[in-house]
Amino acid sequence: MDDCLQGRCLCGAVRYQCHGQPLKAGYCYCRTCQRATGAPVYFGVSFPREAVSVDGQTARYRSSARAWRHFCPTCGSSLFFEPLDGDYFEVSVATLDHPEAIAAQVHVWTASAIPGFHIDDTLPRSLHGELDD
Repeated sequence: MDDCLQGRCLCGAVRYQCHGQPLKAGYCYCRTCQRATGAPVYFGVSFPREAVSVDGQTARYRSSARAWRHFCPTCGSSLFFEPLDGDYFEVSVATLDHPEAIAAQVHVWTASAIPGFHIDDTLPRSLHGELDD
């Protein structure tokens, strides 16, 4: 993988760069992610907060007690998940210029998957939240 991944919103008003290696990447099926993205599953990749730089202004929404979600105020693209503790920044893989550069490592919150949505791989799964180590 390149040392720098780039991405943008649908209209191009917000662009971003992610430097270095990602911390983790995975699919989330929680209802909050479903509603935030308008999709049955969200695919995110996390980087240390200082590794992500953003060009343009995002709008943000406090989607839970633990995080903000950033989106483009012009086109509405869902771009980032930012936990309040600030130790990482999660990017929506679908907004990367080259999403194929990221390989998922896990499925989380699968208990909330939309009925009939079929997961057909051998990645680890968690019914609720993070996997146990």
